[in-house]
Amino acid sequence: MHIVKAVSLAAVLALAAAPAVGAESQLQVSYPTDASLDCSGLAAELARAEQAIADANNKISSANGAARGAGAAGTLAVEGLMRSGLLSRAPGLGGLANQASYAAKQRAATAQQQAADQIRVAETRRAMLAGMSAGKACGAPVAVPPPQALPQPATAPGGAVIPTLPAAATKHY
Repeated sequence: MHIVKAVSLAAVLALAAAPAVGAESQLQVSYPTDASLDCSGLAAELARAEQAIADANNKISSANGAARGAGAAGTLAVEGLMRSGLLSRAPGLGGLANQASYAAKQRAATAQQQAADQIRVAETRRAMLAGMSAGKACGAPVAVPPPQALPQPATAPGGAVIPTLPAAATKHY
């Protein structure tokens, strides 16, 4: 009975490991009021774009950890079922644990993709705002760093997506 509870707990942890994909206030490349921004407004918007990039990098890192946790929880659940002998008596439980783990990994991959999209938008906005700042002669010219490499998920045998964290994702501006 304790094994069944442990396996159930592992399956629940696999589902809860990946972050939920929710609607957030997304940064846009441009806004109708951008043309009327003064130098201080441009500086504030540049800082907001930088913060959006840092937040997206944190989401990618969090999603990577969640995907790893979901995989470990799924493996633990199947291993527990196998060692207890429940897998041979109820083979569907192993599939359920694997499906829960797969669903959690997919949510993590979706969160990573959304964060990568947010990085692309924020970098484009940052470049646009830097150009506007230079055009309005706002202080020293703003250096725009080159775009980051976006995460490319690796695949394991069988086509499972293995999320990875690019080295550029840990860089904070």
